[in-house]
Amino acid sequence: MTKYLSVLLLGAVIFTFPAHAASPDLSPQTAHSEGDVDANKHDLVQGSHVEGHIAFLKAEIGISAAQEAEWQPVAAAMREDVRNLNDAEHRIARQQGSDTALDYLQNRVLFANLRAQGEQRFLTAFQPLYGVLSSQQKRVADELLIPAAPQ
Repeated sequence: MTKYLSVLLLGAVIFTFPAHAASPDLSPQTAHSEGDVDANKHDLVQGSHVEGHIAFLKAEIGISAAQEAEWQPVAAAMREDVRNLNDAEHRIARQQGSDTALDYLQNRVLFANLRAQGEQRFLTAFQPLYGVLSSQQKRVADELLIPAAPQ
């Protein structure tokens, strides 16, 4: 069960937070141009790193004090998504010893639904923020949040 749980959670984290945005050592331009969407290249955003990822996005996009009210729901959506994924991971981990194909498929559906809910929550929170960003801030947000095409 543990290996299945790891695969499911890894997929959920990769899908929810693009890997290139989670690497503060790379500029948005470098991450984007290098097509850094391979989960094996850099650390992924795990539950313990969500605050760093939030700070990274806020700094890179350049959220101003005037935009803080629109930013807070985005940060809250990211925290809630990680919390939901962690809760599901812990529930599944307690079921160890149940390694059937049916269990695995049910868990895949669970994480797919959590990812979809997280994406919708993030979109709902991000739309008002995107509306108040400058054209430069939008360009940076686009570079950070749109996965680069593999090269």
